[in-house]
Formats: sequence, structure tokens, C-alpha cells
Amino acid sequence: MRIVHLIAVGSMLAACGSANVNKLFGSQDDSYASLLQRAQYAYDEGDFSEAEKLANKAYGRAENNGDAGILLGSIYLSQAGIDIFQLVGKLSTLSSSSSSTDSAANKCKSTPTTGQSQSASNVLGELSCLVLSLSEADKDALGTTVETTVTTYPGLSAIGVPSVYIPNEVNDTLRSNVAVLGALDKGIKALCPFINRTNVLAKSIDKRHGDSNLCPNRTSTSFNNAKAHISFALLHLVEALVFQQGVLIDGVGSAETQRTGVQGISSKISSYQTNNPTNITNLALATANFAQVVGQVFNTADPESQIALALNGLIMVSASFNMAGVPSSITNVITKQLENIQQIAGGSNSSPAQQSQALAGQINLVYANQMATTIDAACPGGTCTPQQKTQLCQGFNSISAGTDPAKLRRPAACPATAQL
Repeated sequence: MRIVHLIAVGSMLAACGSANVNKLFGSQDDSYASLLQRAQYAYDEGDFSEAEKLANKAYGRAENNGDAGILLGSIYLSQAGIDIFQLVGKLSTLSSSSSSTDSAANKCKSTPTTGQSQSASNVLGELSCLVLSLSEADKDALGTTVETTVTTYPGLSAIGVPSVYIPNEVNDTLRSNVAVLGALDKGIKALCPFINRTNVLAKSIDKRHGDSNLCPNRTSTSFNNAKAHISFALLHLVEALVFQQGVLIDGVGSAETQRTGVQGISSKISSYQTNNPTNITNLALATANFAQVVGQVFNTADPESQIALALNGLIMVSASFNMAGVPSSITNVITKQLENIQQIAGGSNSSPAQQSQALAGQINLVYANQMATTIDAACPGGTCTPQQKTQLCQGFNSISAGTDPAKLRRPAACPATAQL
């Protein structure tokens, strides 16, 4: 049954059947119907540039242009390098599994897991690695590399971290500089007017969705509602995958990276030897610097941060698939993780910032527990100085914010946050 669902969803966004070649090329008819048919034929033949040109011409020809918007969504997914069947198939595979698997272990270097149920961060990480291939230029555009010096992050420099990678805020400039995001942005803007306002867009913090110029309400026109919402979901899913790589630049991918993000810093802190007072002081300062980096990487209060828009993308995926009536055999992997995130954040009425912090907590849980072990080893029996303890615990509390308390191990030297 799952295979049937996969074929059905993929087929809705793929070719619509063979075209009458003589009819297509025997006439210069530039009516909406003719342009759309010719665009579909070009898309079916893999000529995405011609398909885009014709579909955009059709899109601008009539107000009742939802089907042209749907085709543009598929075209821009293809221009972003996404195979729709592969993406939906992977969603289906992950949805059928209740626990983390090693299916990609030999291909992907993904986020560490806790050995328990698959989390949203792990889902994004595996999908990102398997279906998305960002260029080095894309990765450079997603973030800014900051050198660690005595005026930036002296503690990180002291433990051997030469630079750190901070994700950039998401804006039009970033989208234009990252080829994948640029293509997805065009598709989202083409489809946005035809997306349900109450059950989908009302849940969004994405400013594109609330812009009446970019997203005028055309939901009363005639178009294939299910196709529009499926395409909208997939476009936002791929965006979320891109932001996952921006947030965790050294934790997702099939090859090693020279960019040091949260995972690289955590590894350095975990392996740093604290066999003398000077090294303990270095570790304490590095941990305090780590708290600064975590605050910048996971800037959950900023609705234009990559972590916030990654979560928002998942919400758009879940809501859009629901509107399209996509079966749970494909959507479970997203909907279940959103429910888990909301539970950690305090319930379904929790704010977007609280929920994005919970997503960050899923990513950071393993690193927080590793840090707890390091702090206990550095301060056996509470032997650290008060200043060292404050700095060590500040870093721990920062990286453990939003984690599931039931899975978090707190170091003996650090009381609960409220007690500090």
C-alpha cells in the first residue's frame, strides 16, 4: 500500500501524459491552455529552461493560473536538483520506521543519535544528505566564517578551534546567492496565492506568506488544490533541508568539511585534556565562548534565522500535506516529530520561538550530554573555582536549552538553570 501511495503522490507532480506533438508545434497559439500544454511537454522532456519560460508566460496570461503555478513548482524543484520520486520515497521509508536506522550510515555523516526514536533533526539530516547536494559556493553563502582570536573567541582559539561558522540570516540576498534556495523561492512565490490561508499560511512565520503583493489570495479560482499543496509542501521541505545544512554545517553531508560548526566545537571540547589548572581555565573560557556560538547558530527568537525557518518549513509540509489528503504512510515522519517538538516546547500553543528552540534542543542533546561528561571529568568532586564553574555551566545550559529533560544528563557541578 505504501508503494501505491508513493506512486500516486509522485505521479501527481510528474508528467501528465503524452502530448500531441503535431498540435503543439503546428501552431503558434499563445493561449493559456496552449502555453501550459507546451510547458508541460518541455518539462516531460527534461527541458526545464523552456518549460519555465512557457509556464511563466502562461502564469502571466490569466488570473485563473493555478495550474501554471503548480507546474512552475515542479519545474523549480527540478531546477533545484530534486528528484520528486526520490524525495517522496525517502519520506515514505522514514515514515514507516519508528526508530533511527543505519540505512545511510555508509553514505552520510549525519547528526549523532541518542539511540532512541528518530528525531526531527535526524530526519532532516538524513534527508538532507541523501537528496540534496550543495556546492561549496552555496555553503559559503549560507554562513559566515569567523576567525577565533583574543577579541572574538579566545577560549576556542586556546583549545585549537581556529574558526567558527555562523549561519546567516535568511533574506532575499541569501536566497539569490544560494542556487537551490533561489529556485525554491521562485516556486514558493508562484504557488503561494493558491494555498489555503486558514489551515496552512496562518501557521507560518515566513514573511513571504503574509505579503499581499507576493502572495495575493487566489484560492477562489479553479485549480488542482491537492497538487498545489503537495508541491508547496515539497518546496518547503527542501528549503528546510538547506537550512539544516546551514545550521549544522559540519554535521550533515557525505564528505568532511573544513567549516567548524557546533559539532566540531563540541568534539574539541569533549576531547580537550584538563589535567592541569591552566587547561581547566582554557576549557571554562572555551565553554563560555561556545555558549555565545550556540546563541548565534540557534537564534530561535529571530523569525528569519535558519533554525526558525527550518522548523517553519516542517510546519508548512505537515499542514500542506494534510490539506492535500496525503496518506499518513508518507507524512508520519513529519507530523510525529512536530508533535514531539511541541510537547518539549510546552504544548501545541507554544510559540514559534519555543518550538524552534525545541528543534535546536534535539540537535544539541548529544552534544550537551558529551559536555556533561567533560565537565564532570574536569571538576571531580566540585574542585573547579567558582569562575570556572560559572563559565562551564553557562556553556552547558546554553547548549542544553530546549532539550528533552528526560534524556538530558546534567553534570554534578551545574545545578538546574533556575538555581544558577
